[in-house]
Amino acid sequence: RPRPAVPSTVGRTWTAGIELGAFSFAGFALQAVGLQFTTASRSAFLLYLNVKLVPLLALLVYGRASPPRTWASAFIALCGTTLLSFDGSPPNLGDAWSLAAAFASA
Repeated sequence: RPRPAVPSTVGRTWTAGIELGAFSFAGFALQAVGLQFTTASRSAFLLYLNVKLVPLLALLVYGRASPPRTWASAFIALCGTTLLSFDGSPPNLGDAWSLAAAFASA
């Protein structure tokens, strides 16, 4: 017969779930606002900077160092995202909102 969950574990689980839900909501909401001012393709490429931002945020928020190959791959991916996002038009307000969505999602 399984033992019941320890109350402190249940509370931590709910707290973590609420935190993840808030960041997920923020990412979707910020992207929705950004889409009002920029193209969908540009917003999508900017949003997927979230993968490249993870090593940076891990270092700044948690003090976790990533190996050099992680930084190198993130830099190469950032260069590729920059090239794909550039469509000849200048950066706009929607790009800023989409970038904020990437940070929230990371």
